[in-house]
Amino acid sequence: MKSSKREPRTHDFGPGHRGWGHDYSINKVRDGGQHVDASGWGHDGTLIQEGDYLLLTAPDGKRTTRYQVTAIQHLMDPADMWHADLRFAPRTYATQAEKDAAR
Repeated sequence: MKSSKREPRTHDFGPGHRGWGHDYSINKVRDGGQHVDASGWGHDGTLIQEGDYLLLTAPDGKRTTRYQVTAIQHLMDPADMWHADLRFAPRTYATQAEKDAAR
């Protein structure tokens, strides 16, 4: 029997991908950044769902930090606005070369 659960998607809100109609705001940081409450608007053609990953701009403003959506609420107006609980989800790499290429 095939599972109906889809694979998590990654939505990029990092440097160069933020702007009018596609941005976010951090409302609250908890546990030293391990958990954040965020609000945002826009998506990249697919609706953000629980289990998906968001790439958010890191404090240095040049790189991204990955968070996983643990809960999300979509608003009706505007239809692309959302509120989400996020958990820090560092990327994993198979090799050092793969890690270096992602920088």
